[in-house]
This record gives sequence, structure tokens and C-alpha cells, in this order.
Amino acid sequence: MSVALKSWRANEGPKHLIMMFWIAVNVFLFWRTFMLYFSGAQYYYLHKMLGLGLCISRASASVLNFNCSLVLLPMCRSLLTFLRGSQRVMGRCVRRLLDKSKTFHVACGVTICVFSVVHVSAHLVNMVKLMIFLALFLVPGVTGVLLVLVLFLMFTASSYCIRVSSYEIFWYTHNLFIVFYIILMLHVAGGALKYQSNVEAHPPGCTHNNLSSWTNHKAAREKGAEFSGAPQTVCQEEAHFQPHFPQTWLWVSAPLCLYCAEWLYRFIRSSTAPVTIVSVVSHPCDVVELRMLMSGFKPRPGQYILLNCPSVSSFENHPFTLTTLSPFVIGEERYRFLSSRLRIGRPKWKLMFQEIGRANQLKRVGVFCCGPKGISKALHTLCNSNPHTGTAFEYNKETFI
Repeated sequence: MSVALKSWRANEGPKHLIMMFWIAVNVFLFWRTFMLYFSGAQYYYLHKMLGLGLCISRASASVLNFNCSLVLLPMCRSLLTFLRGSQRVMGRCVRRLLDKSKTFHVACGVTICVFSVVHVSAHLVNMVKLMIFLALFLVPGVTGVLLVLVLFLMFTASSYCIRVSSYEIFWYTHNLFIVFYIILMLHVAGGALKYQSNVEAHPPGCTHNNLSSWTNHKAAREKGAEFSGAPQTVCQEEAHFQPHFPQTWLWVSAPLCLYCAEWLYRFIRSSTAPVTIVSVVSHPCDVVELRMLMSGFKPRPGQYILLNCPSVSSFENHPFTLTTLSPFVIGEERYRFLSSRLRIGRPKWKLMFQEIGRANQLKRVGVFCCGPKGISKALHTLCNSNPHTGTAFEYNKETFI
């Protein structure tokens, strides 16, 4: 099926542009940190000891810091809802991107898992190379093992089969992110890796006058092997090393505080405005209709609510779409209900799109889907297909942030 560039640009273009920018930032952080530890003068001796394992472990740590700071932002529901409702600030394209916030959250989560494996593997190579297995019992080692355990529980419990079969497992394990961030900040407090602080007085690979230390003897031999015949630099003093200042908290503290403040705001708002259940109607096919009233609440088409049943769980909240609104007027725009005959089987979507395209040539037509994944996928594909009329079909689907 051919693809209409205009429709594809409207539906997929901004999303792919954001993803390409995000990937470029990850690649830049990885490469910059890798080259810093590979050729940086302050890490000369550390690189000689650990080799590429040092560069890969620190480069993956930079990517982890970046994604750990981003993974919480797509889950700030109140903030995203406010931004999406700001019609004077947010355009149609930006609002459509906000609807894909959960996809970005998943992308950041998968990246954290992948680079955690890379980070741990590089550290294991360093430990085997130096035969320092006692490092597992130090602060970085113990916290690292705990981080891997918590991340493994969160990742495995977020699979589709577990979310469908036992949502409680997914909910409670995913809330271990608080423990994850606390341990993450403790993980970098050990100061295991150190850098040389007196590079000017002790250039990398220089030789001391008395060559008394093992470091200077080894550096002299290596420098002589690499630069045979070249004049050797004499050190003014011994090399001094000091631990790095922890930087992880600079990455994650602001997003973590923002998410906690947003969660506290949602908790206070839900507690101060009680909801009254007017009636409960049971329909066929295990469908339950809830009719509720809430003071100060102004419903709008397309909104959803989060329902909580304390007798089942005090912490679980499940989204449900509002299906009936009494006042169906927004500002000066008045909406009318559409009705059509329902036929057994799937409608002829392609024929419908062709008719709509011919009636709206060179225009933008919004398509909204609230239904199963199969229908959503079929409509999404048809929106990006070529209707031969120049009509751009903008696909939208029901999204719970």
C-alpha cells in the first residue's frame, strides 16, 4: 500500500523527528564521555589500568543519567494535561506528541535496561582484569547489585502478559522507582573512580627524578616504548588523585521532585473534591455504567477519569473514558451527536476513506479511534495510505497518560 507523504508527515513526522533528536543526544553523550576517559590527561593512569572497560562503563553511565532524568517526565499526567489544554501555547502538532508520552516513557525504560547491561558488563570485565572481586562488597558494588535487582523486577513485571493477567504485580513493582532512585544516588557516593588532580605538575607518563614509585617506573617504560628517541618529561611531583564529585543527583533530582510534587497535587485534588455515585447500571457483556457527580468539575468531550476502589486496592487507579456529558457545549462551539447504522462485520474502511478524501480534497481530516488494537492499527495504516486526493488524514486514538 502506497504512503501519502502529506498524511505520513502529519502522523509520523514529528514523532520520528523527536526520536531522532533523542537518539542523537544519547549517541553524543556516549561518544563524548568515551573519548574523555580514553584520551583525557586526568584519566591517563586510570585508563592504563582498566582499558576500554573504563571508557565503556563511564560512557554508558552518562546515557543512564540522561534517560533516568527523562523517564519520569512522560508520567506527569497533570502537567501534560495542563500543557495539552493550553490552546494558546500548544499547537495541534505538540498536543499530538503529548499523546505519545507513554511511548517515549517505554523507549527511555528500554534504553535504561540495555545500557545497564552494558554498564554492568564493563564493570565485570574491569573486576576480572584486576582480580578485585571484593569490590562487590563496597558501597558501589552493593548498591549496583540492588539496582540491577530492582530494575529486573520492574522490567519483567511491565511485560504485556503480566499487566493483563495480574495488574497488581505491575503496579507495585513499578512503584519501586522510588527505591531505585534512592539507591542510584547512593551508588555514586562511594568515590571508587578517581582522576588525577595535578596534571600540570605531573604530565601523564612523565618520569620522576628518583623513579622510586611503581607508577613512575611503569609510566617511564611505557612512554619509552611509545615515544622511543623522544625527550622524556620530568615530573615535578608525584601524581595526586581525588574522587569525582557525584553528578547523578544533578540529573535526576529535578525530574524526581517534579514528579513527586505532581503526584502530591493529584492526591490533594482527589481528596478535597469527593465524588458522589448517583447510580450503578449493569449492562450485558459484563459492562457496568457508573453515574457520578462532582462539584466544580467541568467535563469535556474526550476526557477520562481515574477510578479507585479502596476495597480492592488503595493505590491502584484505572482510567475510564467519559461516555455521557450533559452540557455538550465548549465555548462558542456546539457539538452534535452523530449516528449511523451498525452492520455486522467490519466496515469497508478503504471505501469510506476514499469518499471522505474526495469530499475534502487538499484539506486536513481528523480521524479518532476508540476501540480494539486491530481496528486502531487498520485505521492508522489507512490514514498514512495514499487516497489520491491530497487529503491529509490526521490519526488520533484514545490515549490514557
